[in-house]
Amino acid sequence: MEAPQAVTQKGIADAIDIRVTHVPRSVKKLDEEGMIYESVMHIEGMDKRRKAYFLTDKGMYHAKEIKRNLEERRIPLRDSKGKIKDVKINELEEITGVKIDILDLLRLIDKGGILNQKSMELFAKSEKKVAPEKKTGLFDFPHRITQPKKFVDRKKEIDTLLKWIKNKDVVLISVNGNTGIGKTSLVGKVLSKLEKDVNVFNYDFKKGEDFDDLTEYLSEFLARLNRTELKSILKSKRRGQRDVLKGTINSITDTNAILVLDTLDQADKTSRKFISTLSQELNGLTNVKIVTIHDGKKALFIEEVLDSAQFRTLELKGLDRKSAKSLLGIKKLDLEDFERIFRLTEGNPLALKLIKSEDVSNLKKTGRFTSDELTLIKYLKSLEKL
Repeated sequence: MEAPQAVTQKGIADAIDIRVTHVPRSVKKLDEEGMIYESVMHIEGMDKRRKAYFLTDKGMYHAKEIKRNLEERRIPLRDSKGKIKDVKINELEEITGVKIDILDLLRLIDKGGILNQKSMELFAKSEKKVAPEKKTGLFDFPHRITQPKKFVDRKKEIDTLLKWIKNKDVVLISVNGNTGIGKTSLVGKVLSKLEKDVNVFNYDFKKGEDFDDLTEYLSEFLARLNRTELKSILKSKRRGQRDVLKGTINSITDTNAILVLDTLDQADKTSRKFISTLSQELNGLTNVKIVTIHDGKKALFIEEVLDSAQFRTLELKGLDRKSAKSLLGIKKLDLEDFERIFRLTEGNPLALKLIKSEDVSNLKKTGRFTSDELTLIKYLKSLEKL
């Protein structure tokens, strides 16, 4: 019997948006209270047996009670016209026409305790998965590739990345830039334009996973392509990093694969060393590429070990004025007011989306704006309602 990944520590971390390393402490307390029990068992898509967590009868009863109590709770809702009214959580879907899981609803409530209907609508749109049509290759493993519903311009950047991917001499492509600038969305858009038989390993480090997690998922990815050497090596009790590297190279050769490594700046030291060495060893394998995504302008460790002909770096900037205005979508905003917003955001897509949704609390979290600037943004945004 196999358990779904949702009941593992990683699955729990993904569901409530915390690091995997924080899960054990929480589940230990629930176990002591008799709310859950754990079992070591096989997990879907994983080779090793892992701990899986399940609710006891007592835990199920309490979970249902918590959900019922939350659904009956009244919260202030700012509707699409800007008016605030108290509504029950279980009435939100009927009132707004937007269906969102209760955990995500709670995340959207701002620091003032108000839920914004526009934030709900924007979140629902952004959560829609856009899978490439008629792909025959292995594409969404282990993490799904998501794209926002509205993607503006970036034609020059898309063409550049496609050109680099097709360049037989290029091993590594690095996409970097500030938080919210659209790095992951851009790479997702590029991947959707690739040939049908390309196999994409899409891995995100931001959940606190380590080298063992990376290589286990990579071995499963390759096994699904009928390349099992790495998987066999990981099963062996006597295995070193050099063995894992050799197994990866032997398994990945001629697979027409692209390894996308997102949030690489949060990878652990062992994973970084492995990726760095792998990049060097891939030289000459013209049909295998590594695409890295990370915050900041400074090039990461990998580029230091490669010849300049083997890597390319794209530092993603903000949107141009035309694209920023299209994304912002405020029809009544005059040119002077738009210019003030554009200068403040520097065309950052995330900042523009938060302004559009009036989500000032999350806008503040970006650290891009002073209190006076946030006040100005709220004023400029209010002009849309006049």
